Amino acid sequence: MKTLLIFLIGFCAVLHAQEDVTPTFETITNADEAQLFLDSNPSKSNTFIVFNEENHKTELARNLFSSGQATVDGQMERTRYKVVDRFTTTHYRANYIFIDGNKIDAEAAESLIKTISKKYKDGVPFSKLAQQYSMDRNANRNGDTGWFAPGKMHPELERVIINVPISKRDLFSFELKDKSWYYLVLNSYQPKEIKEIKVLKIVEKK
Repeated sequence: MKTLLIFLIGFCAVLHAQEDVTPTFETITNADEAQLFLDSNPSKSNTFIVFNEENHKTELARNLFSSGQATVDGQMERTRYKVVDRFTTTHYRANYIFIDGNKIDAEAAESLIKTISKKYKDGVPFSKLAQQYSMDRNANRNGDTGWFAPGKMHPELERVIINVPISKRDLFSFELKDKSWYYLVLNSYQPKEIKEIKVLKIVEKK
């Protein structure tokens, strides 16, 4: 009986200690504490978001970069944001045209690449060529990848963008033979260090 009592006292002490170390939203100061909070408050709505100073220009993002936290009130819910980490990441950017060799045969793909390359050399803007010929959604962005961090693009395309010398005019073409994908890349942007923030987002019912 005495042993059981000691065990129960010890168990309650452990529970109390766990409650003491679990931070509230207000007391969170870093990413580790934010993760403890998420573990203690599981919800699909509670999560981490990373904001990029270059790609995120909303009022919410600006407020978070400057003040570190924000609250958005809805009719039924209140969404709270808190910055738990700040860092800089090297980002890359390029323009490309994608030719899908699964939609046209290899001979037609290679001929199309030559046609595009010639038009570019003759002065047709790369953006217009991307809109006309690129076979993926990036055509809607004039072939522009936007600023991206390593690990966000297809590994082979990313490798080319990172390693091919920067040029304002020269195109680089390559093929992913196992997928029958062809790329024409204009690698004209220098790498850039961009500020980012890791943000804890929670949603509370009113």
